[in-house]
Amino acid sequence: MNYLTLNLFLYILFFIILFLELNNSMKKNYFIFTIFLFLLYFFSVNLYSWHLNFLSLDFWRLSILFLLLTVFLIIISIIKDKRFEIILLNLMILFAAIMLIFSNHLILVYLLLELQTFSVFILISKNKSSIKGSEASLKYFILGALSSGLFLLGLSFIFSSNLSMSIEDLSILSNFECYTIKIGIILIILSLFFKLAIFPLHFWIADIYEGSSWGTLSIISTIPKISVLYILCQINIFSDFITFSSILSIIVGTLGALNQTKIKRLLAYSGISHMGFILLGLSIVNKLGYEASFLYLIIYISSILIIFLLTKYENFSINNYIIELSSLNQYNKTLAFSWLIVLLSIAGIPPLSGFISKWFILSSMINFNFIIISVIGIIFSAIGAGYYLRIVKIIYFQKKGSYFLWNSIINSKYNCNITQSYFLGFLIYISIFIIVQPNFLLMFSNLSFNYFI
Repeated sequence: MNYLTLNLFLYILFFIILFLELNNSMKKNYFIFTIFLFLLYFFSVNLYSWHLNFLSLDFWRLSILFLLLTVFLIIISIIKDKRFEIILLNLMILFAAIMLIFSNHLILVYLLLELQTFSVFILISKNKSSIKGSEASLKYFILGALSSGLFLLGLSFIFSSNLSMSIEDLSILSNFECYTIKIGIILIILSLFFKLAIFPLHFWIADIYEGSSWGTLSIISTIPKISVLYILCQINIFSDFITFSSILSIIVGTLGALNQTKIKRLLAYSGISHMGFILLGLSIVNKLGYEASFLYLIIYISSILIIFLLTKYENFSINNYIIELSSLNQYNKTLAFSWLIVLLSIAGIPPLSGFISKWFILSSMINFNFIIISVIGIIFSAIGAGYYLRIVKIIYFQKKGSYFLWNSIINSKYNCNITQSYFLGFLIYISIFIIVQPNFLLMFSNLSFNYFI
């Protein structure tokens, strides 16, 4: 751990301590004040001191850091259970994700990934009265231990070569005629695939999503995936293997989501497909592909956060059936329109933002002569739009059953506050109008990877 990482650790530690001191009652005004003091401390220390290392880092690292902090602020507004231990666990996940951005040693990466894994495991198992929650936490713990074993086994193969344990040197080590090193790198990539729910380690995600609360689900599907994708950005080797896994992820995720009746399981299989599209851009191992993947990641994260915010307005039953959204247009046209926008966007229907992300990924693949892969991506994008359009049909044209009708009447109280409404409106505005003026997002992505490859 170099001086820069130690300095960043002190910043994050200050943030956590200050947050815990000011937020005993978890009031949002105190939280905003904490963020302000943290930023004030950050710039006052770095701007006028002799160590400007943090500000001189690559822009792409800072852009991922900015994305993590923005997503975390929205997630904090989504989380319903704001007990001390829940907020602390979410902060530990954020802390591990931020430290992963500035870590270059494989052992440190392993420890930070385990910190994320155990924090997520505790968040999933917090509801002791839920059988599905206990089952999901047990599955995540067992399969997470398998993933950790793969990572450690890969580390042992690389360590046995008596060479470097740096992530930056993995591309050099892969060129050696040493099968133990290559097997070790592949095992590490497979372990990261588990964190992203990429084929062939995707089978756990549907049960975990179904057994998790919406607040836990919002952090599982965003912050850990962003940090793991960052690690994969650096391990830019074995692109054929990554391409193969990403294509199968798109196929499995799309076909698996077709017959789902529960919205959480639908989001799980949809996430497998979208992670496959993001990995397609990374498999190109070129600046253009990395930019397309980064754009896709931003737009997908914003879309999934819109869905989590919209669920705060809905009185879903414990099983979270899609059919509960039926006839929503008759009771609240604004919410129905919001669901329409996010579903069409995440399906890739023009002229919404999701169309831009898929268009950039597929055009990048075509530019590098991956014609067959691009055709497969287009076909399964069209198939995947079907299950999103099915939800739109339920919202606008299907009548609500008697049980769900009376349940919505009895439990008609909304659980959304004004902060969540502001976030929701801002994200929907981006989804609608980003195709009109996408220059800022394109410039941001271009600057982020200007010196990467």
